[in-house]
This record gives sequence, C-alpha cells and structure tokens, in this order.
Amino acid sequence: MKKTKTTDQKPSMGVVNKYELVVIYPASENELGAEKQISEKCKKRSLKVVEVDKWGTKTMAYEIKKQSRGYYLKLKLEGSSESAQLLEKDLQMDDKMLRFLLIRI
Repeated sequence: MKKTKTTDQKPSMGVVNKYELVVIYPASENELGAEKQISEKCKKRSLKVVEVDKWGTKTMAYEIKKQSRGYYLKLKLEGSSESAQLLEKDLQMDDKMLRFLLIRI
C-alpha cells in the first residue's frame, strides 16, 4: 500500500499568519498617539506591523460609548496565532478604544 500525506494538518506553532486589525478610537484621541499605542501592543506580542492605513475621523452609524465620531485605523499584521490571541486580550482591556476587529486573512 502507498502512504499518502494528508493536507488537512493544523499549522505548526511557528507558522506566520497574516491578520488585519481595524480599531476605532474616539475622535478626540491624538492620531499619532492611537497609532503608537496599537504598534506598541503589537510589538509587545511579537506581531510585525506590515502596513498601516489611516482612515481618519468618520461619523459612525450609531453611538459607541456616547461617541458619534471615531478615528479609524487599519493595520496589516504578521505573526503566530498565539500572539494574535494575546493581542486580542490586550485590546479588550483597552478602555480608550471604542471597537476593534481582528481577522486572519
């Protein structure tokens, strides 16, 4: 009998995944301060920031924490799934941030 490799294996611990992170800060938050905070959190969790896309201040469809406008940032990241999970926990603890969405691409 011939042995065949299965391609349904889970990625190993060292695999580098790509992620997109969108964050919304209050419009009153300093633009450079918001970007620096997120970059530092990513660096702390060994995630490489590949690209930063500043969407700027926009009016939101509904209020979040009594804020009707927010400053949007989109970041492309690379790193392990464990690092991404730890970053997600860090982001949940950030009181200044209005919302975030982290997805693997």
